[in-house]
Amino acid sequence: MSTFAHYFFFAPVFATVFGFLGWMVPAILFREAVTRRRVGVHTLFRTGYAIIAVLSLFLFAIGTRTSQRVEQPGGAVEYVTSPRDHDVAPLLGTAASFAVVWLLRRQWHRWRRSSGGPRGFEYDGR
Repeated sequence: MSTFAHYFFFAPVFATVFGFLGWMVPAILFREAVTRRRVGVHTLFRTGYAIIAVLSLFLFAIGTRTSQRVEQPGGAVEYVTSPRDHDVAPLLGTAASFAVVWLLRRQWHRWRRSSGGPRGFEYDGR
């Protein structure tokens, strides 16, 4: 459960970082193509979530293995590995986090449209 909570709360932060870095490489390599495309904040965010989802899927499919250092009575040290642990919590935490962020964004846009759009300086006619 703690793995799910960690992915749920930290996925938006890491999605922002990974999305920015994920678009930085194409921006450097293909300057002309990227300048013609509008890359907004939400695009960076979705790209970051896609990267995290692929990594979470990898953790689920391949699994993780932990090792433990064991010291034998004669002083010899060996490492004993545990069986692979296939954990679905990272994938579910990422998906739940993306769903909450998507719903908040959708609600925000709905609220902005109903309130008459962005409010700035108004022209007073003088």
